[in-house]
Amino acid sequence: MAMTLRLPAGLDAELRAAAEEDHRSLHATVLLALETYLALRETAEIKADPEALRSLAEAREAVRQGDVVYGTDAVRRLLGGRRAS
Repeated sequence: MAMTLRLPAGLDAELRAAAEEDHRSLHATVLLALETYLALRETAEIKADPEALRSLAEAREAVRQGDVVYGTDAVRRLLGGRRAS
């Protein structure tokens, strides 16, 4: 999507200074700012959802207990071990 972005002079100067300091183009700096904003919104939504927080806590506990596996073979071994117990 192409668009024109009109910024107040102070914000424009701050954005240009940040781009220069970070050795990024102005375009890349604006994209990063937008991505960061959207990620913060998503984080706020998750933090406001008690069910999502419970699920994250359960996932964290599963990782702590070593109950998280990757790949189909690892899943089959895990399930096989559970059936044997």
